[in-house]
Amino acid sequence: MKELLIHQSLIAMKKNVRRIVLTLLPMVIFLFLTLPTSAGQDADSLSLAKESQHFAFYATKGDLGVLDSLAIILENNYARITNRLGIQIENRIKVKVYPDVKSFHAAIHHPDAPDWVVGSCMGEELLMVSPLNPGSVHNYKSLMQVVVHEFVHIAVYHACGDKAVTVLPKWLNEGYAQYEAGQVNEHIRKTVEASLRDKEPPSWKQLNDASAMEFGHMNGYGLSVTIVEFLVDYYGMDKLVSLIKEPEHIEAIYGMPENTLEKQWAQYIKHEKFE
Repeated sequence: MKELLIHQSLIAMKKNVRRIVLTLLPMVIFLFLTLPTSAGQDADSLSLAKESQHFAFYATKGDLGVLDSLAIILENNYARITNRLGIQIENRIKVKVYPDVKSFHAAIHHPDAPDWVVGSCMGEELLMVSPLNPGSVHNYKSLMQVVVHEFVHIAVYHACGDKAVTVLPKWLNEGYAQYEAGQVNEHIRKTVEASLRDKEPPSWKQLNDASAMEFGHMNGYGLSVTIVEFLVDYYGMDKLVSLIKEPEHIEAIYGMPENTLEKQWAQYIKHEKFE
């Protein structure tokens, strides 16, 4: 009987851990977006295996079977995102698909990174773990969202230039990439709503000023994508794109102070009428 209770407790614990991981999935790919040069990567481990109109895929033989699917999802999202941001990308973007989490972590020079770190981008290179072997946290479907998310970061950099690093708020950069990749769902909305029931949310400035780890601990990724969703739902995508390109002009773009938008967003999350 005692062994049965222990076994049941372990099962319950595993379910709770999995529930927490699912809540934190949006932050999986964002902690290592700014990487040192990739020159130290093992170039011999991957080779050019496929080219589509806008992407060049590098992989091992074991991942050749997934490249067509990655090409389809990227090409299907390419025109929508580039047209929306009003950009053209002249060169093919390199997509490097690593066969497992360990080899990906070695490539980004973070061998001790947790298993939920599965993608990154730098310049016009997109690095990711193979959807065929996503590790202990992700799955095939979530890796297909990861590749779109990382492409959005590359596209935003083309649209903003250095502003993407120096001026663009963290919540806007991450929230928009999640939004375009379809990484907002009812579970995330409910998690954010529940977190705001008994306390005020962090300000947008606090989200922007937080370190990567602080951002994750305050549920910054979930909060950010709901901010973007709110701005699109109530004020339209055109204004959001204007904000991405000129984040310093938020008051002129929306015709109100930023703190008024913040209050409206908090009311949106709580399903309250705007003041």
